[in-house]
Amino acid sequence: MSKRSLLVLSMVALLGMCAIVAISSAQTSPVMSSSSPAIQGAAGQPSDPPKEFAGRCHHRHSLEAIQKKLGITDEQKPKIRALYVGFKDRTRKTRMDLMSLKDEKKTMLLSAKVDQQKLTQMDEQTVKLVSDLLKEKLKLRRDRLALMTPEQLGRIADWQAEKAFRSKWRGMHGGQMHHRGW
Repeated sequence: MSKRSLLVLSMVALLGMCAIVAISSAQTSPVMSSSSPAIQGAAGQPSDPPKEFAGRCHHRHSLEAIQKKLGITDEQKPKIRALYVGFKDRTRKTRMDLMSLKDEKKTMLLSAKVDQQKLTQMDEQTVKLVSDLLKEKLKLRRDRLALMTPEQLGRIADWQAEKAFRSKWRGMHGGQMHHRGW
């Protein structure tokens, strides 16, 4: 086997592994978790709604619609917003470090000069940063739930039950609702 074909083969293998890592990290990303959008999203900017609201079909619920559905009061809105702002402030360095690592990794791959030891260190650092970010996100969710009234918690529970039922229905029917005899 020539050096050139060996180089091409190893590059294809590396790109394949990177694609697998990207897909698995997207599936386990704390940003796209499976809990209710009401529990996840607090306050987004109108021009860029939070990714937490993206569902399986990439429909985005508006913050206003979620607040209305849950019955969020005018008194609760600034408290929820303050929690979200605090989360963004506390996680800013972690998020920036994570973006920097991803950029550095991409640059390394594009330059075709892959240092396995450096790549391993970068992966370990990414795992640590994502873990730190997830801890803060879970704290944000707990804090938001603490602001909810019992009626609002009941609505969230109903929402979760509906979501679980739809998920189970899709699983039993191949992902689509079939209308027989129509």
